Amino acid sequence: MCVFVAQFIGFFIRGAFGFGSNMPIILMTTWLLGPHHAVVLVVVTASASQFHLLPQGLRTADWEVTRPLMMGMIVGVTVGTWVFTRLKADWLTLLMGGLITGIVLMDRLRLLERLTRVIDLRARIVSMSLALTSGLVGTISGGGGLYFLIVYLKLACATVSGLRGTSLVLSGVFILVRVVLLIWAGFVTWSIAVEAAMLMPVVLLGTWAGTRSFHAADSQRFFGALQVVLLAMALALAVKGAFKLL
Repeated sequence: MCVFVAQFIGFFIRGAFGFGSNMPIILMTTWLLGPHHAVVLVVVTASASQFHLLPQGLRTADWEVTRPLMMGMIVGVTVGTWVFTRLKADWLTLLMGGLITGIVLMDRLRLLERLTRVIDLRARIVSMSLALTSGLVGTISGGGGLYFLIVYLKLACATVSGLRGTSLVLSGVFILVRVVLLIWAGFVTWSIAVEAAMLMPVVLLGTWAGTRSFHAADSQRFFGALQVVLLAMALALAVKGAFKLL
């Protein structure tokens, strides 16, 4: 039951914000399934959800922002998956929690807005570097890659719908590249496939409910809820990382 509830909550978040399903699911299911099982299962279920969400992203994404980020993210995910198949991600969870907390605090203090006076955040070298780091760290730690990019996307995308669409496309690339590489590495077994199939009704219901929630919300409420999600996930990550390392 815990796994079903976790999947619904995670995919509700993804449906509403365009990202964010993996990390809450992993945080709630690792205790039951173990880290590798939890991560591989959520990658498979998330890849299935893209058939519903990706078309929405393709229609509304800010492609000037999306294209260079996709290239960097593919490289980062490839390297990150190679590391994931050889090392446990436990040592990185505390670092990831601290990183996300720092990013949200930077948003609250408007530090990135101030940097725009001296740095072009939409420059290709800047965006590709951010995407590569996001893909690498997010893959090794089990999820959360777009948490690193969301503050940048909030600045770079002209509209809320463009932000959500870009997040959906990048999340789709992140997940689909990961699942292909995990299949190739032999981590996606028939047992994982059966478990993912059993979770599909919950996944689809969560993404549908989240999508309706997004369309019903105004931009101010959207960004407010987004910040709450980021802070909650960052704190949960930090607690999990500290617990694992003790």
